Amino acid sequence: MTRTQRSTRRTRLRTAAFGAALSLVAAGCATSNQASSASGDAKAGVAAKCDVTKEGNVKSSGLEAPPTKKKGQLRIGFSPTAMDTYYKRVLAGVREGIDAAGGKSKIKLDVQAPSSQSATDDQVRSVEAWISQGYDAIAVALYNENALEPLFKKASEKGIPIFTFNSPVVCSPYYVSNIGYDQSEGGRAQAQWIVDHYKNKGTVKIAMLEGLPGPHTSERMRGFNSVISKYPNLKVVASQPAGWTRAQGLSVTENILTAHPDIDILVALYDEMALGGLEALKARNLQGKIAVVGYENMSEANAAIKKGDFAATVDTGAKQEGRNIISTIEKYVADGQRVPRTVFDKVTVYDKTNIADFNPDDYVYVPPAKK
Repeated sequence: MTRTQRSTRRTRLRTAAFGAALSLVAAGCATSNQASSASGDAKAGVAAKCDVTKEGNVKSSGLEAPPTKKKGQLRIGFSPTAMDTYYKRVLAGVREGIDAAGGKSKIKLDVQAPSSQSATDDQVRSVEAWISQGYDAIAVALYNENALEPLFKKASEKGIPIFTFNSPVVCSPYYVSNIGYDQSEGGRAQAQWIVDHYKNKGTVKIAMLEGLPGPHTSERMRGFNSVISKYPNLKVVASQPAGWTRAQGLSVTENILTAHPDIDILVALYDEMALGGLEALKARNLQGKIAVVGYENMSEANAAIKKGDFAATVDTGAKQEGRNIISTIEKYVADGQRVPRTVFDKVTVYDKTNIADFNPDDYVYVPPAKK
């Protein structure tokens, strides 16, 4: 065997080994993304294997598209998992970020939202189109990472950087930065509020409204359970998926109340489900008697706290997430700067003691003041 042949063989072996490692990572993602949070799979799931739950703890893989110093208008594709209340707040922040960057003459934004959370095919088509049209950057929120992984690879090979947002777990080696917040911290914040208010009140029965099975639910439940499990008097007596929707929040809460009429706290991993749960409580004249702890600080949840129908909710900085998306992309694509692998904002718990401190402008796009 010649020296050239030996060198080629070593290169092939290294490539094969690296490919096998990526396959193992992808397999870990598939397993965890499909796992039910109720079974506690999150403890051994994607977060542990992919290590993308805390800011600054993930190194660049070297396979993402490199930073550039693009001149002229940047074209950015933006794809949430669906255009719900949360992503409308994120988009408001994105638009304010574009204003701060110089306006539409500097950044052209193409927003393409799937018809539903699980309509991954819609998202795939949007990302494919942006790649074929040579967009300068793509920002995407993940519901089914495995379906998008080949496109992430294709984009990176074409020099188009991928930025993920509101994605608690990202296994792909092809993304530049994951922008959002630590979703397990959101669950911990819910649980800590309960601990602070109920740890000395004897046996307290808690019912949970989970979202769809997947990393968002798993990470929030992981954080919640990591805190609540330390207090034996705080007992989760029911935990059921309610699909992120108000309608399912209503129906699932009705079922829970039938089986467990003596619950003390209703916890929901998203305010839409919590608001549905509140409807079920009102039908039984239980509003204000069973504490409702939500997640997202939607405007209706905010109003419910002021009225006394909600006990608390967690604000995850959705609008700031949108601003961070644009500033991170601008640094990487226009300024040629390296950016952190994770860009996370803090979460804040609001209840009757501090809800008046929240600025309602944080719900909507605020155009720049005229000079």
